[in-house]
Amino acid sequence: MHLDLVIDPLGILHPTNNLRHQLPLPLVSAYSSFAIPTADPGIEKEKTRMDLKTNEPFFTNCTRDFLGTVDYIFYSANSLMVESLLELVDVGCLQLETGLPSPACSSDHIALLAEFRFMPRMRR
Repeated sequence: MHLDLVIDPLGILHPTNNLRHQLPLPLVSAYSSFAIPTADPGIEKEKTRMDLKTNEPFFTNCTRDFLGTVDYIFYSANSLMVESLLELVDVGCLQLETGLPSPACSSDHIALLAEFRFMPRMRR
């Protein structure tokens, strides 16, 4: 568990495995599109960097004490389509250091980037 979640004086973060949003928006995670079956070898490489249970990156934050996903890109699937995604970082290259930030990565989070295309609207 991330250290920021250990102290919870208001009791609003527990249980952390059951956090959900209740917004009336049909949101989808951009990186979960890697879960769609494909014959593209580049996509298959990215799937090795994904958690197959959640269809999200294994991590977006890597420190000495924590490795996990805390960053997401959500979009409206009824109006946008994922065109491309930034390649994910391999955890092996980060574990050579003590985590993030490192001499190679100046941030404590890996970069996530998505390019979207508007879906054509159906005429009535």
